[in-house]
Amino acid sequence: MLWIHKVRHRFFSFIASALTLVAVFVVNTASPVFVYSGETPEELLK
Repeated sequence: MLWIHKVRHRFFSFIASALTLVAVFVVNTASPVFVYSGETPEELLK
């Protein structure tokens, strides 16, 4: 039964690492899009 806990721990550690990498990738790709927003629409300049 001890090996089941080791396998479960490795599995959840892998899932946590994968989700962390996905989150970092999403944040890094969204930042340049947010920084460059183009010109301000005229409706907001009024």
